[in-house]
Amino acid sequence: MVSNSLERLLRHPRERVWQTIFDPGAAEHWLGTVASVMPEREGAALCWVYDPGARMPTTYGGRIEVLDRFRRLELAIRLIACDAEIRMTFELTDVPADSGDTHTRLKLRQDGFPADGNGRFERDGFLHHWDHFLELLGDYLDGTPKNYHTMHKTELGVIPVGAVRGEGMLVQDVAVGAPADLAGVRAGDVIRSCGDFLFGSLDDLDAWVESHRPGERVELLVGDRLVPVVLRAKQYTPS
Repeated sequence: MVSNSLERLLRHPRERVWQTIFDPGAAEHWLGTVASVMPEREGAALCWVYDPGARMPTTYGGRIEVLDRFRRLELAIRLIACDAEIRMTFELTDVPADSGDTHTRLKLRQDGFPADGNGRFERDGFLHHWDHFLELLGDYLDGTPKNYHTMHKTELGVIPVGAVRGEGMLVQDVAVGAPADLAGVRAGDVIRSCGDFLFGSLDDLDAWVESHRPGERVELLVGDRLVPVVLRAKQYTPS
């Protein structure tokens, strides 16, 4: 099993950070969900729903294992692409600021990731997104909310499970009508490279999309076949 730790300093008191974590309206911004259920109650079930424009929405479900209000939150989350349950532990502590205000140090530890199989792909994707989610949480609290899912101007249209260095990017689904969909990329495919560019992490995917423009023609190595794709401008779905 594999573990991971993340940390952010948030310029707001613990009480506000805590309340934001449980607020379904806030989750639409910092988690990018279209719907969520997360009661502030130990033992309660939780659900985060994402709609990336694919054939089926992506859903993460779990339960609240430990709840020490304003201080500690432990969640058990069922992963999608592999039969595994991980534990996410949030710890909130006070940090005095020079201004006299109290800020919050948020620590997130994730335990229980499978070390091999599809779990490696999902681990990479899950960690990649939570690193960004915590950044977006800070932006939301600061009153400058951003949307990670609409940051690019160019669209390929794959919804990846994750990516593994040396193997490529495993596709969970493809947005309907997107360039990848029209080119025949399907769930379960592994996109290995585009020319000399290797997809070894989801950060690689972000960088690759950012470096291309709508209308460009590219050729992806998908498994052992070359797939020509014409990129397009990012299509935004009204919330």
